[in-house]
Amino acid sequence: MSGETAAVIRGRVYGTVQLRHTERGTPAARFTVVQVPREYDRARGQWRDGEPVPVICTVTGPLARHVAECLTDAVHVIATGNVALRDNVLYLDSAQVGVDLAHHVAYIDDTLPAVLAGRAPARAARAAATPASPPAHRAAPARPTTAARPAPVPAAAPETDWWRSAPRTSWDAATAPSRTGR
Repeated sequence: MSGETAAVIRGRVYGTVQLRHTERGTPAARFTVVQVPREYDRARGQWRDGEPVPVICTVTGPLARHVAECLTDAVHVIATGNVALRDNVLYLDSAQVGVDLAHHVAYIDDTLPAVLAGRAPARAARAAATPASPPAHRAAPARPTTAARPAPVPAAAPETDWWRSAPRTSWDAATAPSRTGR
């Protein structure tokens, strides 16, 4: 379309995201982003918040489902798309929407900790081979059997409580192998 202006909107989501579907089944989401510009006050010699500018954003397709699932009230976002002014209201037909990492931490499917994603944590590599029989204090009383005894199942790796673990002091600590056995 002619007369459209590309823009980048950076602000906070206001209210809830509305998800609807078109007659053909295409998902469409609509939400409001409030952008508060910063203005320099020369009289006071400091920056202050300007007048809030609400922008109604719309997205369609798979992006609409992602937006409806991820965004909630007061989340800082950055949205790009074509902006239009209709009836003194700014509308943004969004091409891209993302969480503003200056204000939030965001995880994608591949980086979400296993405990939070509902997956079993990866098994830790064992240094020694599993013994063929259990230790004497765990051994069951001997029973006469004709079938071979099944091999014991190795114990599962301890679950790491990711949220309660001690904070890392540096990035090196996050990439170095753990010495505490976590």
